[in-house]
Amino acid sequence: MQDTAEYKHTLLVVEDNVVNREILCNILEENFNIITASNGLDGLNFMREHYKEISVVILDINMPVMNGYEFIEVVKEDIKLSKIPIVVTTVHSSINEEIRCLDMGVFDFIAKPYIPKLILTRINNIIRLLESEKSIVDSTTDALTGVKNRKGYYEDLERFAALPDAANRTVGIVYMDINGLKEVNDEEDHTAGDLLIKNVVETAKQVFYDAELYRMGGDEFIILSFDESESSLGKKVMKLKTCWTENVSASLGMVLTKGMENIEAGVAAADRNMYEEKTKYYEERADHNKFFRKILNSDMLRLAGAMTEFLPGGFLAFRLDTGELIHYNKDIVNMLGYKSSKEMRQMVNNNIKNVVHPDDYNLLRAGVNVVKHRASGINTVELRLTMKNGNLRLITMGIKAVTTVTFGEMAYVFIITDKY
Repeated sequence: MQDTAEYKHTLLVVEDNVVNREILCNILEENFNIITASNGLDGLNFMREHYKEISVVILDINMPVMNGYEFIEVVKEDIKLSKIPIVVTTVHSSINEEIRCLDMGVFDFIAKPYIPKLILTRINNIIRLLESEKSIVDSTTDALTGVKNRKGYYEDLERFAALPDAANRTVGIVYMDINGLKEVNDEEDHTAGDLLIKNVVETAKQVFYDAELYRMGGDEFIILSFDESESSLGKKVMKLKTCWTENVSASLGMVLTKGMENIEAGVAAADRNMYEEKTKYYEERADHNKFFRKILNSDMLRLAGAMTEFLPGGFLAFRLDTGELIHYNKDIVNMLGYKSSKEMRQMVNNNIKNVVHPDDYNLLRAGVNVVKHRASGINTVELRLTMKNGNLRLITMGIKAVTTVTFGEMAYVFIITDKY
């Protein structure tokens, strides 16, 4: 690898006059790598092929084949090329030419006849400015994937909210959670996990090529696609799903919202929708995941239920597909203010959804999903239970997910702390 102290930035000099071209090369070649082109078209073709290497373009206006104005027009329409600053060579009397170039987005000017020290100072200042901007960009960019990170996401939300038409813009929101990352990290290594993340992101970028993509942490990403209709957003999501392979995929949740101020609420809704798809993903892979291989029959379940009557604190078990309560002990009944198990069963229609506060039910499901992905252990979640009198009781619960022959997928819930 080349030592940083010896690194030279590359400049593209586009100038048809041989004498002027040679003068510029002589001034710059000691400090920079110099590439030359004798007309705009040759310079444009080289720029398209080597845009990642070029730091600055020095451009003459009056050239054959493609003049400087035509060159600038084409460059500014190309999202990859437009980030490279263009410095135009002019004569001192060409005020109108300079104004026109500034209107087209030119970065700076070099006046003829050339003054070496002034040219070197201007080019070095431009490069320092670019490097300073890059350090700011790097602070909002995820190093692994190259997309914006959580900091970049929140900065963009502020910027979007300040747009003149912010209240009327339609935003398609996709919450993306990579499938199987933990297994890859555990069974292979984190290098393989990083590769999985990058493959998923590259696939998503190909479909949502004009959207903003953010890595919110770990295996979770947000896509913001502007001016979408429900139909167009749905088509892109379906297209992305067709790109997945057995080893490279993600669960997706989609929401369409209007108004930039509603993006955060839309993200929360898309996240909830994503968890539904994530659940289906693990259900379909049940035979391939070792944490689904523990099978309990109905006798064992009844035995486990009987044992819980002797445990301190509340306990309950419910089916993941329907929310049906399979078992709960007396502590839960007393905690929620019911006189008997029969009364509680009737009042809550024997369903966990009528025990957990509606706003917190998705937290419970999310907690279950997290523990389902583990080979062992429990997960803890803090949420509110609705008592018989309508009051709320804030509790912390431990969750364990299992698969049973009789009831399918279930969750065991133990009350850890009660903050009522």
